[in-house]
Amino acid sequence: MHLVTPDIFSSLLAMPDGIFTRQDALRSGVSDEVLTAGCRRGVIVRICRGACTRPGEWTKGEHRRLLARAALRVYPDAVLASGTAVEAHGVPTFEVAVIRSDICRPIAREAFTEQLRIRPLRQEPVATPWGPAVPLPEALAQTAVDHGIPAGVASIDAALHERRVSMHELEAVREAMAGAPRSSRLTCALAWADAAVESLGESVTRVALRGAGFEVESQVDIADQDGVFVGRVDLRVKGTRVLLEFDGKVKYTEGGTDALFREKKREDRLRALGYVVVRLTWADLFHTDRIIAAVTAALAVAA
Repeated sequence: MHLVTPDIFSSLLAMPDGIFTRQDALRSGVSDEVLTAGCRRGVIVRICRGACTRPGEWTKGEHRRLLARAALRVYPDAVLASGTAVEAHGVPTFEVAVIRSDICRPIAREAFTEQLRIRPLRQEPVATPWGPAVPLPEALAQTAVDHGIPAGVASIDAALHERRVSMHELEAVREAMAGAPRSSRLTCALAWADAAVESLGESVTRVALRGAGFEVESQVDIADQDGVFVGRVDLRVKGTRVLLEFDGKVKYTEGGTDALFREKKREDRLRALGYVVVRLTWADLFHTDRIIAAVTAALAVAA
């Protein structure tokens, strides 16, 4: 085993995406014993059962793509599904775990491996940059059902905003899924979806507030008493002077101190007009009680 070096796997790692399957290795003369030793020594890593690549520090998105591509290599009849398919279509996701990744195959019953959930194939696949996937409306619906209302609304909002899908298409999928387990998640996600929303953070904030009973409006133009435009805000609690701004959207990194200064001046003008501004960050999305408490306090001030 002392002879297990990166050179043994160099030709295999030169394959597309740097991914090779167990069958690729066996055909090139690399045994299961050598594969196991290579993984044990960190020369290669297993992405999923039957597929390996070189070690690396991957972002969540990179890991998801690698796992998707590996699954398609191991299972040539597979089609990407659910949150994996949403990202394959180029639509962002919120808090959709990489493991287990979702694929469909022509099988009768749902099955699992350590890294994959494999469900029966029921749709005609379409091409994406990552490979064959279920159509986007179905992928969005599966994401809501599989991963919950915040995840569903976040991706649905993004797809609607980018005009990648229509509400008519989504409603057709909802009707087809009526009565299926957890299909009520999709019904709620569609009821709360809003094409005006411009970021995942805004979508998740809206879900938190809607769930707590607050009605909110997205991308609201604010003018002063003379009708002069002051600015567009991410969210407003309907019928109130409480505004919400999600800092994840502000391009401070592009605008530097000038962007910060402009944002401060705009907020000063809004406050001078009697509005109460609640600022939220990405961290707040994982503590919805903070969002609800902040809005409740702001409503008391604005009353």
